[in-house]
Amino acid sequence: MIRKLGILVAALLLLTGLASAVTPVFNWQGFYLTPQVALASWGGSIPFGLNAEYGVTKNIGVGGTAMFQFWNDEGVSESWIMISAEGYYHIDVNVEKLDLYVGAGLGYGIYSISGTLLNGSGASGLILEPLAGVRYYFSPKIALSVRLTGSIVGSYTGVGGAIGVTFVLK
Repeated sequence: MIRKLGILVAALLLLTGLASAVTPVFNWQGFYLTPQVALASWGGSIPFGLNAEYGVTKNIGVGGTAMFQFWNDEGVSESWIMISAEGYYHIDVNVEKLDLYVGAGLGYGIYSISGTLLNGSGASGLILEPLAGVRYYFSPKIALSVRLTGSIVGSYTGVGGAIGVTFVLK
């Protein structure tokens, strides 16, 4: 999975060298909305969600992500909802059409399971999430977004990622 994502990021970097002059600059007071799906999942479905970000300075953004996953398999229904508040630092790489960023989030997950033999629900507690991402702009208002996230503190630890389309609304 990490290898495939590395190949995708390398392909995006190569494409930026071949691309024409649309310069995506992370904008102060810009608003970015990204519907996304997860690259890795557990259970019987693919997680989906939404990321929003607002530019508070030339390089710093704040926002959040909500991800959802629901599945039903052999009489057992499960759900997972993850919400996080995030901060981002956008790295000026002087490459047209490319926006690289790193950041961190503080998240909280809620799950439930129900079936004939299993019933319950719970929460993850607070989760610290380092993250890194890249946006490749096809136009000044639309970009492909790829992001890696991790969970290093809390009940659930691991690495995952998401891919989506970013819409620049302001």
